This record gives sequence, structure tokens and C-alpha cells, in this order.
Amino acid sequence: MDKNVILAKKYGRAIYEIAAEQNSLKQTEEDLVLIADAIRKNQNLKDFLNHPLLHRDVKKDTLKKLFADKVQLVVLQFCYVVMDKDRFEVFPMMVDYYVAMAHEGMGVEEAVVTSALPLSKSQAEALKDKLADITGKKIILKQKVDTALIGGFTVQVGDRLIDGSVVRQLDTLKAKMMQ
Repeated sequence: MDKNVILAKKYGRAIYEIAAEQNSLKQTEEDLVLIADAIRKNQNLKDFLNHPLLHRDVKKDTLKKLFADKVQLVVLQFCYVVMDKDRFEVFPMMVDYYVAMAHEGMGVEEAVVTSALPLSKSQAEALKDKLADITGKKIILKQKVDTALIGGFTVQVGDRLIDGSVVRQLDTLKAKMMQ
């Protein structure tokens, strides 16, 4: 297994255990995702925080100025520990592992629905309710649009895929006609 994956799991589990102990899984997730998204979306910030010649204190001070009034102190301190151990390039992966553990701990499942057209609010709610009934978990629904589907939708829940797309139906019909 990749060294970075092992580190990401170790640190992700560490912050998960702290958040679980403090009953702040959801808030900690929001805080960590805020920082990770900022790093993912801003190449300059990413380069700055991972620059080998900049002193850690300068990087920590930058994190403090950017996020101190937006995140819990424990999340900022976690970032400092990661920075002290020269592991910050793996931080976004640590957050991904944390989010997966936090969702499991809170009984939440993420579902990604891909449709040819955006779902209406009522369609999205109905789909969330149906998936919650099927999985027995609270569903966080993420939506994507892919016009190549022609119509219908696909839903990815964990390792399960529900494919109700017109493209799949046409492929199935084509396969039957070719026999």
C-alpha cells in the first residue's frame, strides 16, 4: 500500500477519534472540508503550504489568518500537527478518509445521481427518501449532469450502481437485436 495512503488513514482516524470524543463529527467534517477544498481549488495556496523552503511557522500563521475565525480550534491544531510532521501534501486525502469514517459513524451514505437533465427539488427529495428506505441510512445526495445519458439517470451508492439511463436501455436493446 502507498505510504501516503497509510499516512492519510492514520491521520484521518486520529482526527475522527478526537471529533467523536467531542461529539463534533459533523462540524469537524465541515471545517476540514472547508480547508481541503480551499487547498484543492487554489493552486497558489497549495504550492505555498507545500513549499519546502518556507518555514513551518510562516505556513501555520497563514493557515491561522485564513481559517482561525472559520474553524474549530481543534481543527486548526490538527493542521499544525500535520504541518509539523511535514505531511501537509497528504492533507486533502486525510480529509477524505475522515469524511468516510464520519459518515459511517453518523449513519450517513453518500449517493451520486447522474442525470441527463438537472433533477427538480421534488425529484431529488423523492430519490433521497427512496434511497434512505433502501439503505436504512441518511442520504447525502450529490447531483451531476451528463447529457450523454440521453434520459433517465444513474445512482452510485457506495459500491452499488443503479442504472436507469436511456443509453443503457438502448445498449441492452441493441445487444438483444444482435443475437
